Amino acid sequence: MDGRRQGLTVLCTFIPVRSRGSRAVGLVLVGVLASAGCTAEGTAAATTPRPTTSSHATVTPTPDPSPTPTPSSAPSVAPTSGPDQDVTKPPARPDALDGPATEDNAIAVAKYFTALFTYVVSTGDFTEWDALSGPDCRFCASGREKVEEIFAAGNHGTGGAVDLGFGSAAPDGDGRFVVDVQFTEYPSQVVDAQGAVVEDYPDTLQQTATMAISHDGRGWIVEGVQIDDFGSEE
Repeated sequence: MDGRRQGLTVLCTFIPVRSRGSRAVGLVLVGVLASAGCTAEGTAAATTPRPTTSSHATVTPTPDPSPTPTPSSAPSVAPTSGPDQDVTKPPARPDALDGPATEDNAIAVAKYFTALFTYVVSTGDFTEWDALSGPDCRFCASGREKVEEIFAAGNHGTGGAVDLGFGSAAPDGDGRFVVDVQFTEYPSQVVDAQGAVVEDYPDTLQQTATMAISHDGRGWIVEGVQIDDFGSEE
């Protein structure tokens, strides 16, 4: 891999799974890093009353005190797209995780899993990651190991927010699907407990995750993942 794969740690472990046409699906580890979000709040404008006059006498009015500006009562909302998303909060859990084996549900599950790793590497919370990881998914296991290494060193990820794009799914029989998810990964860093940068990945990448996922009648399982670049923004 060339140096432009910023925000990615690739530990190559390929095993075959079923193919879609002539295209084989393999396993690759991708270490996507997480970000913190920005908020903003507004203030009310102050107003000053105008003096009044009389046609018979000049009156010096006693001005009312100017109102003190107060913060807006509307809560600040972190962005839901772009590099400033708050990925220390888990991505929204889709209803598809509890749904049947359909193409639409397969796409939703794949998108959720794609977004999940940024949260995992930011927080070290593996609950949902482990729940979806199949026993033979080397990508899933290697991703967990990479995050464990980061946290064992007293570090964590920042940045690397993900915007999810187009998704498509092809059934592969017996509740299995091969799913493509396009996504944008924003710049990321690994920092230590004091916030000092350990690793820096400054590029924005356009990527595709190809996943082999299945539904066993009880729930969804991620069997394998391959990440491919299809562009970058300098």
